[in-house]
Amino acid sequence: MGCSLKNVASEFSINKKTLQRHRDGKVKVVGGLSLGGKSPVFSKDFELNIVTQVQIKERALFGLTTIDIRRLAYDFAKQMGIENLFNNESKMAGKDWQGFMSRNKLQGFMSRNPQLSIRTPQATSVSRAVGFNKPKLNQFFSVYKSLFEEHKFSAKQLWNMDETGITNVHKPGKIIATKGKRQVSKIASGEKGATLTVVCAMSASGVYVPPLFIFSHKRMTDRLAFGAPSGSIVRVSSSGWTDSSLFIKWFTFCYCDSCI
Repeated sequence: MGCSLKNVASEFSINKKTLQRHRDGKVKVVGGLSLGGKSPVFSKDFELNIVTQVQIKERALFGLTTIDIRRLAYDFAKQMGIENLFNNESKMAGKDWQGFMSRNKLQGFMSRNPQLSIRTPQATSVSRAVGFNKPKLNQFFSVYKSLFEEHKFSAKQLWNMDETGITNVHKPGKIIATKGKRQVSKIASGEKGATLTVVCAMSASGVYVPPLFIFSHKRMTDRLAFGAPSGSIVRVSSSGWTDSSLFIKWFTFCYCDSCI
């Protein structure tokens, strides 16, 4: 015959609330207590991998913003098939996962990884970051050597990818005109052109992949690919520039045994 919670607590001199927590299964480990709230989506080891990626990007002067990390967490969870409550519309983890002020206490990923903090970076120009001087060269080749020794890269695995913007309206060259005239004009294909982005990549072994052309359009039409080099990939975006989605599509399209 069962006894009431109150009687058991009284008989064995146990606090009623403590006994109730054990009965309800809120105490998973002896001496431990679950106070509710959300459990971490990723394991500790997996979050350390994210921390490593953040630090690698920081050293390369391409630090990730809070939005970038939330998107990274969403992509990882989807690819690994990890159960989560992330937003499928924004395709990113929530602010509560990232770790923002909640009830005057920092919670989430940032609190579990105190080696990270939110900082305002100092703007560094590309010319300064890649300045041709001895300390910079030594730093570059030191990192390069350690990665090379760790992964044993071959020439066909070393790639250089870059993008450039091209306008469809040429810039007129200088002409000889009447002295003293306030404005001099010259016929061009248009006064304001559209920017076309071209993405190219080539390996150290001399292998190249088809270029990616990105037009500033809402919808893709066949006429955009007219006259493009054989094998080219033509896509559109609202801005005319590449983004993470277009890059992944291009990378997947170019994926082959000779490229990895």
